[in-house]
Amino acid sequence: MKPQILPVQRRDLMLLLAAAALTGCATRDTPPRRLFALTGTPPLPADAKPGQDGRAWALSPQIALPELLDREEILVAEGSAGLRPWPEARWAEPLREALPRLLAEDLSRLRQPYPVTLGAAPNDGAESLRLIVQVDEWLARPDGGGLALTLRARWRWAPLHASAGTALPAAGVANLTLPCASQADALADAYRRSVMTLAARIVAGS
Repeated sequence: MKPQILPVQRRDLMLLLAAAALTGCATRDTPPRRLFALTGTPPLPADAKPGQDGRAWALSPQIALPELLDREEILVAEGSAGLRPWPEARWAEPLREALPRLLAEDLSRLRQPYPVTLGAAPNDGAESLRLIVQVDEWLARPDGGGLALTLRARWRWAPLHASAGTALPAAGVANLTLPCASQADALADAYRRSVMTLAARIVAGS
């Protein structure tokens, strides 16, 4: 004898089948999400200068960033005050975590043989300085047929393994603009190059 399906059971079964069909359609119609990261090692800027300060530097890992960058979407400015996320493109790593690590790496390349560490000071007891960086803007805008990425940052110094009255490099500011194609991978590359350019400005001013 075949089991009978009661009306309530039949209704529940139909609802489950409809939900499964809708889920399948949504999966097929939604473009795959692409992840982008600040990767690679950009070449040193042609006009990079070595700087004059030979002390060890310790970059503070707490780099202040605008709150709008605390998200996984890749944002582009739109109009006078709008923002739009790049379709289906996401950062693979939060910019707040990527920036200090990459900036320390680029500073180290530019300052060889003088050391640069992230966070803790070198443990050899040599005189060292704390580098404190703040980013006020890091955002792309439409520019002709492409994009222009703006990075506005400022930095200052504090004695670390040094006397309170030690001479410090001058505080500095940078206002950088890097053009790129209107593509997510080109924009991610511009973000990476902007970090190297900022590092070069900091070293040159030291």
